[in-house]
Amino acid sequence: LYVFGLGLVGVVNTYVSQHHGAGKADRCGADLGAGLRMAVVVGSVTWGVLMLSAPGFRWVGLSEGISELGYRYLFFRGLGIAGVFGYWAYNGYMEGLGHTRTPMLITIAANILNIALDYALIFGIGPIPAMGVDGAGLATGLSNLFMLGCFAAVVHGRPLYREFGSARVLAAVRWSQMKEMVRVGLPMGFQFFIEVGAFLVMTIIIGWLGDVALAANQVALRLMSISFMTAWGIGVSATTLVGRHQGEGRPDLAALAGRRTIALFLVVGTFCALLYNIAPWQLVRVFSPYPDVQQAAVQLLMIAAVFQMFDGVNMVSYGALKGAGDTRWPLVAVTCVSWGIGIPLTFLLAFPLGLGIVGAWTASTVMIACEAALLFGRFHGGRWKTIKLVQPDRPDPPFAPRLDARGATGTAGSRKTA
Repeated sequence: LYVFGLGLVGVVNTYVSQHHGAGKADRCGADLGAGLRMAVVVGSVTWGVLMLSAPGFRWVGLSEGISELGYRYLFFRGLGIAGVFGYWAYNGYMEGLGHTRTPMLITIAANILNIALDYALIFGIGPIPAMGVDGAGLATGLSNLFMLGCFAAVVHGRPLYREFGSARVLAAVRWSQMKEMVRVGLPMGFQFFIEVGAFLVMTIIIGWLGDVALAANQVALRLMSISFMTAWGIGVSATTLVGRHQGEGRPDLAALAGRRTIALFLVVGTFCALLYNIAPWQLVRVFSPYPDVQQAAVQLLMIAAVFQMFDGVNMVSYGALKGAGDTRWPLVAVTCVSWGIGIPLTFLLAFPLGLGIVGAWTASTVMIACEAALLFGRFHGGRWKTIKLVQPDRPDPPFAPRLDARGATGTAGSRKTA
């Protein structure tokens, strides 16, 4: 349920990067303001739905113990939902400007806080009682609110961001702009919802295989997050650079940036694939002490080595299309593949063909390979080059790093501004 809102609010990055590239720096603050308003709406609706979701855990056939613990975790984590969508809007604003180091530092600080709160709230320390699963959810919720506070303090406290319209965040809403951002952002929200929903259904199917299979699935997913989050970050750079050059009116440079980000992931993905194959037992033992879970998780890591290569190409290609404003076609492609191929094939391989969790992960790999091929083909085809969300004011905007015809990076404007 989170991901619909994250997809919708994620449109802030697209518009900020394009306005930045078009030389309309003052419009970036208005983009952030629209994103924060969307964050309030989707955050309120999502929180209400999450609070009523307790029966859902039992409806999907999970064991009673898992259902109770799952909802309790979700309840306490939901207390920080305002932080999730709020910091996502600020994060999209800063990433759209190419300012990725500060969000990284804020995220590191929030993770350190999360670890400390996890230890204190799960196990108890001093006067703080042991809350178990409840404490784990509350720790993450509080960390989300901490991130929101940090982002707001940086954006509204540093004079640098006044050049990019930070003072216009609370200005009167331009409903035409808001409507346009929602039009582009809604397909992103629905795509995230549909794709992650498909993976949720696949996880439910894996849960029918038993608690050992479900635990092994979670271990493999946690380990695969090494490559997943790297691909996500590279996808963000693709969104920012493609959007910036598209805003400049230079689709040729946008295409070059997209191709280079995909090539960059292939290097990182190859390293992760080698890691999963060279030291699988050492990796899974970090997450589970149970031999049966470890054995199943090692099998999944072998499949994950292939899965994450396709998944990375999928995410980076989507990031490039998102930067160009091409959001409707990916929604159709992902919907058809995930629900038309992924879910039926998962059930077929896991149960009728008796391949269990290995079959389920094989089906997921086939699904993500099809998505990667479609999204990469869409970007490589270049139909997105005709999309014009903003019009450039001048051919050589300040503040913007550029790629020349040879792919070399340069910076327009002063060193201080850059």
